[in-house]
Amino acid sequence: MIKLRIATGLGLVLFMATMIGGPVRVSQAQDDGGVTLASLAGKFASRGSGFQTLCFNTLFTALQDCATAPHVVPFNLTQIAHFNRDAAGNTCGVSTSTSAPVFGTRFPANVVTRTDVTTTLSFDPTTGSGTSSGSQYVGGSCNGAVFDGTGATKVGNFTNSFDVSDSGNRIEFLGTSYNTANSAFSVAGSIQGFVFSETAIRQRTQN
Repeated sequence: MIKLRIATGLGLVLFMATMIGGPVRVSQAQDDGGVTLASLAGKFASRGSGFQTLCFNTLFTALQDCATAPHVVPFNLTQIAHFNRDAAGNTCGVSTSTSAPVFGTRFPANVVTRTDVTTTLSFDPTTGSGTSSGSQYVGGSCNGAVFDGTGATKVGNFTNSFDVSDSGNRIEFLGTSYNTANSAFSVAGSIQGFVFSETAIRQRTQN
């Protein structure tokens, strides 16, 4: 169980950033008149990187709330992900991430896979930018953009900022927060100093 809880902390990724929902249009600087929410429906793939600091107990055997933890260790993050959007702006997808200590420790590199669901909080059509929030799970599955939570355990909540470009075919994301939940796989408050950026590209069907 300790191993699972640490592994979740090391891989708290952030596919979070890759799934926005809501009425999106690109900046007025584009000459195609903007992108509607319905036209953003489809499949996207993304790649991102960043870092986070994890907080550990005295013996480094488990994660601990950063408010009381005696040890903090910074980790580098890399991630690939894919997700689906529907015409109403709902999203669901899967991310695979790796994490490794920024400097020498006994922690090995880690790989985790998570299911993520996100929705939009705000969007400014004059700039093509907005904010979004969502939740990350161990387990569960995606049926297109619809999340099936059967057997899923929530491990965290997150927020992002995003910008849409290239007629809605490219979305840049910046993770602005990640908060872990108490579960069999995670410890509340065990992450600080979270920074993550990501680029998602629409996947087109081959003829």
